[in-house]
Amino acid sequence: MSLIAYPIAADAHEALTRLKAGEGLRAVREKEAELAAKARVAFVTQTVGPVYESRNEALDAYAGLVEDDRKGRTFMPAESDRFCVLTCRIRDPKRGKSKPMQPVFAEGQRWPQKREPVASVWQLSLSYWKIMTVAQAKAAGIPPIGQARHLRKKATGRDLTPEEIAALSQGPLMAARPQKALDFGLFDFPLPENPAIIIADE
Repeated sequence: MSLIAYPIAADAHEALTRLKAGEGLRAVREKEAELAAKARVAFVTQTVGPVYESRNEALDAYAGLVEDDRKGRTFMPAESDRFCVLTCRIRDPKRGKSKPMQPVFAEGQRWPQKREPVASVWQLSLSYWKIMTVAQAKAAGIPPIGQARHLRKKATGRDLTPEEIAALSQGPLMAARPQKALDFGLFDFPLPENPAIIIADE
């Protein structure tokens, strides 16, 4: 069983645009997504695109992206591509809220007449890896990848804003890569008369 490879994008609209064009980065796990984007990412599920009055209209608009169970047009995305789902929601959420019906016991009727069904619409729900800015990562308590100089050149392909650079300056210094093992420690030094011998400096 293959795992779902979610799109990597700055927002849901960008992810959908790249999917329709048949391009864009994809990753199964968060670490893979961060390496591909060279930035912190967060897993997000958002509704995107226009709303449709009927399910058939939505299925026609997103043919090839979502599961279609209609007769003669059956389609099932590959296991790695199942990150798009059609969702049904109330057109007007305020109108959809109503109080529980109370029994009336009037004119031989126990319950009042049924209310009219609530109007609903269909919209695409997309799950993806959202590329976080430095400020967003700091607000979420996630340390940025690399230092300001590294991020300025490589992380997003654009210059950092003054606010993002200021946010980086407030964070702790972090190594860009794990430190390699040393032959001797910080307080060790080679014996002057025999460099092959390492002694501790206490």
